[in-house]
Order: sequence, then structure tokens, then C-alpha cells
Amino acid sequence: MRTLPVLWLSLSMMLALGLRAQNSESLTLTKCLEVAKENNINLRQIQWQRAQAKANLTQSWARLFPTLNTSASASENFGLNFDPNSLTLQSSNYSSMSLGASSTLNVFDGLQRYHTIRSGSSSYKAAQLDFQQALDDLYLNVADLFLQVVFAEERLSIAEKQMELLEAQVERTQLLYESGSLVKGEYLSMKAQAASQETQVITAQNALNIAKLSLAQALNIEDTQPDIQRPDFGALQLPKPTALPAAQLVYEEAVGIRPAVEAAGLRVNARRYDLATSRGAYLPNLNFNANMGTVYSELRLQNPFDPTSPPIPLGEQLRQNNAQTLSFGLSIPIFNGLSVRTQVQQAKIGLETAKLNLENEKLQLKNTIFRAYADAQAAYAVYRANLENAAALEEAFSYAQERFELQAIQPVEYNDAATRLFNAKAELLIAEFDYIFKTLVLEFYRGKRYDF
Repeated sequence: MRTLPVLWLSLSMMLALGLRAQNSESLTLTKCLEVAKENNINLRQIQWQRAQAKANLTQSWARLFPTLNTSASASENFGLNFDPNSLTLQSSNYSSMSLGASSTLNVFDGLQRYHTIRSGSSSYKAAQLDFQQALDDLYLNVADLFLQVVFAEERLSIAEKQMELLEAQVERTQLLYESGSLVKGEYLSMKAQAASQETQVITAQNALNIAKLSLAQALNIEDTQPDIQRPDFGALQLPKPTALPAAQLVYEEAVGIRPAVEAAGLRVNARRYDLATSRGAYLPNLNFNANMGTVYSELRLQNPFDPTSPPIPLGEQLRQNNAQTLSFGLSIPIFNGLSVRTQVQQAKIGLETAKLNLENEKLQLKNTIFRAYADAQAAYAVYRANLENAAALEEAFSYAQERFELQAIQPVEYNDAATRLFNAKAELLIAEFDYIFKTLVLEFYRGKRYDF
């Protein structure tokens, strides 16, 4: 008749062994991170931004080389036209051609190209760090959503096991009621508890569905209800708050390695170079130019005094008319509608804005770390409270079990003691997971990674 303690022992063993068995397609936390990295649209956008920054840097380097361009034109002339070959006005139909090539080398431009390269290099490095920062943010977000699924599965498991326990108790109280050993009120009370527990199972199932949906959306996958495999936290030590590094120490370590802060610092450097580039426009600009060209015209005859003479052949004309020019060009800015001055002012504003962005990144990082430290301490306090609560309820359940064996208490009272102990052990397990995760977040900001 006393089968309930055996059932309680079996359910406790199931809880100790963890969640339901996972199939071969279950997603581990590491696998979730790999899928998220592959499918995340924001990461793809940042990758293209990184490619754009690289292209800009390549263009800056290319500006150091001379330009080289060629030109060619062919025309058919009608009526009165000026023939550049014979330098005369001609009223006839004729064909003409011109070929040319030019090259320009910038000798001095106020070091604008040099500073542009340095700015582009800093911007490209910052874009690379932006990708790493986005990856870190994605890591934390997916890990948090993954843990929410673990918690939701635990709570659903708790609710289902409680439901099984109550259903067994309802069957037993029904037998006792039908045999006359129990009053009807006790039996109806037990049925009411079972009905109430069923709503909790439905609520827990819905919470699990929502948690899985949120994880699937973060992973950008078609399966909206993915199965997961709980991480093995058993290999990790449960540190005490006194063993955690101080929040200020974590911040001092993190500020030197966090990609967002480093990227903001690089953008400050880039804006400094942009300012130097703008100031370079105040200085003279010196270019070296080389040009060559040749022309052909049907009006250039072999015998210019004989209108019936045939024109000089194409190849010979191109050789005869070939001309080369070498020149230096110096441009000295005097007044250009305050355009250079405006560019310098805008560059100064950009530099000050970048400095403020750097300070803001540091402040956000500090606030995040101090909040994470407070969360870890609070999680440990919750864990300790659940640990003490579970120990107290363990003693209360042992006492209730002894009285139940002596028929000194009703099944409802025994079931209440068993349920409260069951809940306490489950909540203790969840509190332990939560504390471990929050300590790992602090370690994450220190540059440490854990794979599960």
C-alpha cells in the first residue's frame, strides 16, 4: 500500500540524471554558436563593411602610383572645318585621327596621401574588430538563449513529474475514498490539485516553446523547436563570490582586450589622420606631367602644291606628327570659398566625436561588467538560499514520511511535503546552472572561452 515513497525515489533519480535523453541531432552550445555564426545576417553585413574598408585602403595605396591614360579618336569631317594637321580651314569632306597618352605623378600634396593611408589602415583594423565584437555579442546572446531553453526544459520536467506524482496520488486517494478510509473532501482536494498542476504543465510547455523559438530565431534556422543537449557543467568548479575577481579588476583587464574599445581607439587614430589630411590641403600641390600625341589627316598630301597628290600614308603621318611634352605643375591654394577651412573644422568635429565614442564604449563596458558582477553575486545568494531550503525540506520530508508510514498524516499533507522538496531540488539545480553561467560571463570579459 505504501508505493508512494518508491515512486518519489524513482522520480528523484530521474531528476538527478538530468533532462530527457537527447537524440543524435540535438544541438550543443558549441554547435549553436557555429550555426549562428554561419547564418547571422548582422555578421554578414559587418563582413561586407570590412571588405569595403579594405577596398578603401587599397585605393589609398594606389594613389601613390602615377596615373597613365591613353586616348584615340577618329572623325569624318564635312563642310568647313579646321584641320589641326595642316593648320588651315578646309571646306571639304575628309577623315582624321588622333592618338595620345598622358601620365601624371603627384610629387607633393601636403602629405595628404600618406595620412589617408594611415587613416584607411586604422579604419580597416577597426572594421576587423567590429566583426569580432559582433561575434562576441552573438556568443553571449546565443548562450543566454540556450540557457533559457535549459531552464525551461527543467521546469517542464518538474511540472510533468509533479503531475505524475499527483495522478498516482489521485488514484490512491480514490481507492481509499471508495473503501471508506478517506473522506470525500480529501479526495476532491487531491483532484483539484491535479487539475491545477495540469495548467502549470501547459504553462511550462508554452514557456519552453517560446524559449526554443527565440533560440531558433537567433540561429536563423527553419526548425522553430530545436532539440538541445544540456552542457556538462559538472567539470566546472562552483566558485564562491570571494573567489571571483573584483569588478574593477575585470574591467581593467577587459578594457585592454575588448574589440569594441580597441576599435573605438583605432577610429580616434583614423580621425586624427583625417584632420592631418584636411590640413594638408593648405599646402601647395606639385605634379609632374608627361604627354605624347600624334594626328592623321587625309588633307595632308605628299605634294602640298598638287591637289591631286595622294595623302601621306597613315603610319608615316603618325611618326611625323608625334609630339612629346614634359612639364611640372604647381598649384598654390589662396582662396577657395573656405572649403579647406570647412574641411578642417569638420575633421576636428569628427575627431572629438570619435574621442567621445571611445569614452562611451569604456563606460558601457564598465557598467556591463559591474552589472554582471552584481548578477553573479546575486545568483550565488539565490543558490545558497535554495541550498538551505532544499536541506530543510529534506528533513521535513523525512519527518512527513515517518508520520505517513504511521498513518499520522493524510496523503495530501505527505504529497505537499514531497512536492515542495521536489521543487526545491529542481530550483537548486537551476540556480546552480544560473550562477555558473553568470561567472562564465565574467570570465568571458576577461578573454577566456569555454566550449560545451
